[in-house]
Amino acid sequence: MACPSSRFLAVALLLAMSSFGASAYPALGGYMPVSNVLEHAEIIKDVMAFADALAGESPDYAKAKKIYMFGAGNSCKSPSSVRTLQGFAQKDLTGESFADKFIAGGFPAKFWDAVILAALDGTADFAGAERTKRVTSLKKLVLGVCNFYASHELEAAIKKVESGDSADGSGSTLAWDEGWAFYYGSEPDGAEAAWGAAVEYDADFAGNGSITVSTEIVAQFNAGLHFVRNSTASLTNAIRARDTIYKLWALTYIRAALKYVELSETSYNGKVHAEGFAWYMAIDGFVASYNASAAKAMRDALDISKPSVPSGTFCAVREQMLQALPAMGLDCKALGTFKDSTLTASCPSVCNVSARCSSQPVGLQQLR
Repeated sequence: MACPSSRFLAVALLLAMSSFGASAYPALGGYMPVSNVLEHAEIIKDVMAFADALAGESPDYAKAKKIYMFGAGNSCKSPSSVRTLQGFAQKDLTGESFADKFIAGGFPAKFWDAVILAALDGTADFAGAERTKRVTSLKKLVLGVCNFYASHELEAAIKKVESGDSADGSGSTLAWDEGWAFYYGSEPDGAEAAWGAAVEYDADFAGNGSITVSTEIVAQFNAGLHFVRNSTASLTNAIRARDTIYKLWALTYIRAALKYVELSETSYNGKVHAEGFAWYMAIDGFVASYNASAAKAMRDALDISKPSVPSGTFCAVREQMLQALPAMGLDCKALGTFKDSTLTASCPSVCNVSARCSSQPVGLQQLR
C-alpha cells in the first residue's frame, strides 16, 4: 500500500517551520521529541482501524487481517512504503534485553504474530472461541505488539549511544523518540494506545503509596532522551532509564492480569478473561525471567482456551506474583491493590515492601 503524498507535504511544512524558529516537533503528551516521529506515532490509527473492522455483532476478521498484514496507510515509512502491525510482530528482536527475556522463557521470536493470526483465523487456542473472546483479545494484542516494538527502539537507541551516533533528529535520539511514539501514539492524551492501559490501571490500583506509572514513565522517557543526546550522553544512565521503563510496564500489565483473573473468578465472562490474557502476554516473558513459576501460574490462570477460572485461582496466583516482585526491583506497595477487589482480604498476606528499584538514572527520584 502506498502512502498519500499529502502526508509528506505536511511533514515538509513542519520541517520548514523549524527553520523560522517554530517548534517542528510537537509534544506527545508530556514528552518533547527532538526528531520527526509523527508518522511513527500514527501507527495507532492502524490500531483504531483494526478495532473498527472488528466492531459489532459480525466482526470483519478478513478486513482486520488485511489491515494487520498490509497496513491502513496511516503510518508511512516513505511514499511507497507503509509501516504495519504485522511488521512489528514479525521482527526478530533476538539479542535485545527485553525480547531475550521472552525468548529465554520459551517464547518463539515471532510469538506475537502467531497468536494474532490464530485469533484472526479462529485456530489453535481460538478454535471455537466466542466472538467476544476473539475480538477483545485481538484489540489488546495489537497494543501489546506496539509496546513490545517500543522496547526495540529503546534498545536501538542504547546501541547507537555505544557507537557514538547520538545527534538530535537521528541516531539514538530518533530511536528513543520512536519508542515513545509507538507507546503513546498520536491521539490526544495517548488515547487508544498502550499508554492508556497505564492510565486505566493506575486508577484501579491507586493509593497507599502505589506507583503512578503514567506519571513516572514520562519522567523516565524524558530522562532517557537526555542521556542518549550528544552533549549529555551517558550509556550507564540511558540503560538505567530503559530498564526502569521495563519495570513500569511490568506494573501496568501485572495489575491488569490480577484485576481480570479476579473478575473472571468471581463473575466469569469472556471479555474480562480475554483482557487479562492479552494484557498479561505483554509482560509474561519479562516476569518469567525473574520467576518462571509465578509467570506460568498467571499464564495458566488466564489461558484463553479455558471456559472458566476456578475458585481459589486469584489468591494462588496473587501470592506467587507478589513473591516475584522483589526480584524485579518492585514490591507490593508499588503495585497497589485493585480498588474493587472482593477477594484480596481473604488471600494470604505475603506483602514484601523491602525491595527498591535500583535502576534509576542519577538525579531522578527513586520509584519507591
